[in-house]
Amino acid sequence: MKDLYAHLAGLKYSVQAWKAALLLYLTAKNPPPSITRDVASRWRFVACNECILELYHLRARLEKIQSVKLRNCQSVRAMVDMSRLKDARKRLDEYFPGIEALRHATAHKGQNEAHPEVHAPDGQYALFGFREPDRFSAPYEGQLHYLDITHQSLGRITEIVTEYLGAFKLAARELEMQGHIE
Repeated sequence: MKDLYAHLAGLKYSVQAWKAALLLYLTAKNPPPSITRDVASRWRFVACNECILELYHLRARLEKIQSVKLRNCQSVRAMVDMSRLKDARKRLDEYFPGIEALRHATAHKGQNEAHPEVHAPDGQYALFGFREPDRFSAPYEGQLHYLDITHQSLGRITEIVTEYLGAFKLAARELEMQGHIE
């Protein structure tokens, strides 16, 4: 049960990490005078990488809780609103449809650049970056994938995590009454 609780706590960490990366991104867009343009530009990419990876990790956490951790804890599973879990995961995929490909593109950027014939949509140039304001784009397997680095994206992530955790309300209340959690 402690393991399940730790994974649920990790969901809140995902929101906090995404918020921190968004704040870094916004700071990089309008850096203080003590920060050079080159450093600020690099911060934007650091922030984007963190946003992408944290969103990918959030997706993995949601999946693991639902398919592994709850399976091993049937007494808790019986008190969890499984349809809310599924709805939250579905919404994540709807809001951020190419996150797995985007993660692979950023994690293997060197391979993408070395093999544009495989990864670039035009087969020639595997360009990473911002084609539109606040929208990070990266090619992977012939398609361009993107993520909006915005407050709206953070709001959607918060909405998903809130919905997912809300599925545990009955279980949390029951376990608290039994003295298992505070």
